[in-house]
Amino acid sequence: MDSQLQERLRIFEQEGLASPAIVQFVDAILHWLEQESHRLCTEENAGPLASHLMLALTRVSRGEALSDTWDANVHEEALQLASLTPWAEHIREQVRLVLNLTLPPEEIDFLLLHLGVFTLRSEV
Repeated sequence: MDSQLQERLRIFEQEGLASPAIVQFVDAILHWLEQESHRLCTEENAGPLASHLMLALTRVSRGEALSDTWDANVHEEALQLASLTPWAEHIREQVRLVLNLTLPPEEIDFLLLHLGVFTLRSEV
């Protein structure tokens, strides 16, 4: 993981945008993603994924709903990334096991979109 992405995680924790447990969890997921994909997680390819995941987990831990940020178009775009579903499902399962939280299906759509960006930006 590059230093800029590590700095993003540190800032989220330092500013209280995510709990230490959530930041540690996202750090572990990013390391797992590097191993699975054989690609380095960088600010450019994984920064949005890291931020979204930390904010989503914080929202879920507070019992807050996703509200109006999700719509059917997001789901349609996510369906085009079905090949990344095993990664998204692994992350969802780890959320359940490690943090004892349940990501709603809408968050899986967003995870798929961010994972798609990760794979696309990692190929360049």
